[in-house]
Amino acid sequence: MRILSSLLAGVALFSLGCPTLRADPREAEDIAYRMATSYIAKGFSMAPTDNSGVLGAGQAIRFLIPVTKGLDYVFLAGGDAAAVDIDVYVYDEVGNLILDDRRPSRYAGVQFRASYNGTAIVYLNMAKADGLGSYYVLVGRRGVAKEDGAPVESTETPNFKKSENSDTKPDADKQ
Repeated sequence: MRILSSLLAGVALFSLGCPTLRADPREAEDIAYRMATSYIAKGFSMAPTDNSGVLGAGQAIRFLIPVTKGLDYVFLAGGDAAAVDIDVYVYDEVGNLILDDRRPSRYAGVQFRASYNGTAIVYLNMAKADGLGSYYVLVGRRGVAKEDGAPVESTETPNFKKSENSDTKPDADKQ
């Protein structure tokens, strides 16, 4: 009995001394939606994906997003406090890197104009985490395509370069 009480007391002291590293999906979702506010103001229609969850350091997920030539896209990923560094990589269908965000932050995002009709392959990499980190992904789209796949000309001026593949990064770190 004495050993059991000593063991319980030791576990209780150990628990008090260690910070709890629990994944917090709600925090990750809140971060992603806060990141999205500036893009909504720029005319992007943001949509949640079914790509949210928990990853450990070094783990990655892949998801596919249909894209239309000439439309603007933004991929945003927010992480909780345990997600120390999230990276996002976007590839075209043949494996060419379109854009990436490898900044050391729990906020990650990329914005580009699609130069083709098809699918973008997006990788989210939990580069660093304290235990398990939660992530939440939002996808935004701006523009309307004609029936032939060409974009409808907009009267508003985009806030990024007008090249086929814009090299601008999203405002993810403006929190």
